[in-house]
Amino acid sequence: MADFKQGDVKIDGVKIHYYRCKSGKQAIVLLHGATDNGLCWMPLAGELAEKYDVIMMDAQGHGLSDRLDAKFSFESHTKQTAGFIKEMGLTKPILMGHSMGGGTVTNVAVEYPSLIKDIILEDPPWAGAEPPKEKMTEKERKEASNFGGWLIELSKKPLKDIIAQGKKMDPGWTDEERLYWAKAKQQFDPKLFKTMVVNPHSYEKFVPRIKCPTLLIIAEQGIVSTKTAENAAKIWKSKKPFKWVQIKGATHNIRRDKYTAFKKAVYNFLEEVE
Repeated sequence: MADFKQGDVKIDGVKIHYYRCKSGKQAIVLLHGATDNGLCWMPLAGELAEKYDVIMMDAQGHGLSDRLDAKFSFESHTKQTAGFIKEMGLTKPILMGHSMGGGTVTNVAVEYPSLIKDIILEDPPWAGAEPPKEKMTEKERKEASNFGGWLIELSKKPLKDIIAQGKKMDPGWTDEERLYWAKAKQQFDPKLFKTMVVNPHSYEKFVPRIKCPTLLIIAEQGIVSTKTAENAAKIWKSKKPFKWVQIKGATHNIRRDKYTAFKKAVYNFLEEVE
């Protein structure tokens, strides 16, 4: 069984907490989605640790990392991830991210291409072709506030109640997945819902700038549509491979809904690019 050690690093004055199991030379850094934490990558991280140097980060505002501050923007997670790679002395790690974390991985691939080897994206929050919005509209702010309010209230409940609520919403998840999800809900910063945490610019602007091998995993009922995935393949300019896979029957939480299919897609890609 993988033995993950914990640690902290300071990136531009912000404490970033992480979990690491070093079983191989090739590092894989895992970035979680909004209101999750690094440990939400278990059990996949445990399996990857049989061969790789696996590192799970708690993004700022999540887990045991520092809370959000007045200087935070969606670019902060990108800069912190790049700083983390440098501070940890990682050589060309693979980056894999879910949702918000997938957005961060995309940004790192665009802004810091020399730092990474490959990227894997689990239903990233890729915006459409509309003009970029630096601020949320009033409707979006209200929707985020309502959803955020529900999560904030949920976070105040005992762990057993959060687990029970999670079971009602997603009865197909394993107990292990649900436990990590529930614990993370007690650790996120409520200010998360008052700021822009994802890149507001269209994916059509940054996909052509990605140079490394890329795997995009999308859901049948998620954020990234098949139309978007197909278009991303068309506008891809790198000589390195771009591959996308849709997991049938999955929602935005792809690996939690369809773990075996998700793991197969990841391992197939890793074998192809090695």
